[in-house]
Amino acid sequence: MQELLEEALATLVPSDAEQAAVTALCDSLLARARKAAPDGVEPLLVGSVAKGTWLPGADIDLFLRFPEGADLKAEGLALARAVLPDGEELYAQHPYLRGSVEGHSVDAVPCFAISDPSQPASAVDRTVFHTAWVHDNLTDAQRDDVRLAKRFLAVAGAYGAAAAVGGFSGYLVEVLVHRAGDFPAFVEEVAGWRPPVALGAVPGAPEAEITLPDPVDPGRNVAAGVMRDGLARAVLAARRFLAEPTADAFVVGAAERKPLGCVTTVVLPHPGGVEETALPHIQRQGRKLVRALEPFGVLGSHCSLGNEGFIVLETAAVELPERQLHRGPAAWDAGAFEFLAAYPQAPLRDGRFWALKPPLHPDIASAVQALLPKARVVEGLVDGAEPLPAA
Repeated sequence: MQELLEEALATLVPSDAEQAAVTALCDSLLARARKAAPDGVEPLLVGSVAKGTWLPGADIDLFLRFPEGADLKAEGLALARAVLPDGEELYAQHPYLRGSVEGHSVDAVPCFAISDPSQPASAVDRTVFHTAWVHDNLTDAQRDDVRLAKRFLAVAGAYGAAAAVGGFSGYLVEVLVHRAGDFPAFVEEVAGWRPPVALGAVPGAPEAEITLPDPVDPGRNVAAGVMRDGLARAVLAARRFLAEPTADAFVVGAAERKPLGCVTTVVLPHPGGVEETALPHIQRQGRKLVRALEPFGVLGSHCSLGNEGFIVLETAAVELPERQLHRGPAAWDAGAFEFLAAYPQAPLRDGRFWALKPPLHPDIASAVQALLPKARVVEGLVDGAEPLPAA
């Protein structure tokens, strides 16, 4: 396996030329930010480039640390604009800029300078401490193991904490690799996981598929963003790799999945805002549909976002028979007489009455539009929508 991992790693470490270009660009961005920054504001690099765990083509994250109490929307964006004059304004808890400089994607993110990472004033304030923790705790070899783990999870469809993936964040991967020791031990550990995965206690934290205390803030579950499907894809990939180690585990671009059932696309108006806030709205509608469409035999669903919102459903059927089996009460239950009044010929089976009745909605389109009147229901996969991912 070691030879295979060394060959894979050779494709994941940025070339000397790319490393030199990114280093020069980072120095230039820092110099530009420091020149424009008011007194008391500290620009600094964070994220995978600053940690030395980045893959080729990685984004550059420039944080602008303001004293607590500063107006990050006004003052923060003004400084970010001095660094990225053509940057696009995006929103998380507060606005930041994203732009392209010399072919590299750059985020300029205002944040607060806090002293205690357990008491952040905004959602991104801990990031500086995360970068410092990686510098202090990961060896050079482990940084390479992080690169392997990131690509491995990306190929499995389980890398990225964004709502579209529900997978492992870069920092979570760094913590897990440090905890395991190296990439082979990381894969061994993941292969044995069954939810809920308890890797430590976080008192008061909401229930999650994986619980792991953040090393810089033990009161935070660093794995809270991992959803069940993201966990399942990681476990499946790890089990496959241990059964048969192959270079394909590090190669993006697996064959597309062929649907087992009927594919329907539900198209919804874009809810507005950026993907981080808009996609969860579409996903909530998707979960409602999956519950409501149970009679059609839902095999799976996938939500994505473009100019509109898309919910792709794969079901056993798109039309229901004229009459469906209807489960009634037991003979000794309240409501037995009322059921017999409505269905006088209902037979008993195992002490319970059964009948046949027309479905509430005869086809999937009418069922969807009863729940989401503004939806457009299209047979098959429409342009812009993403299909269900392969396992």
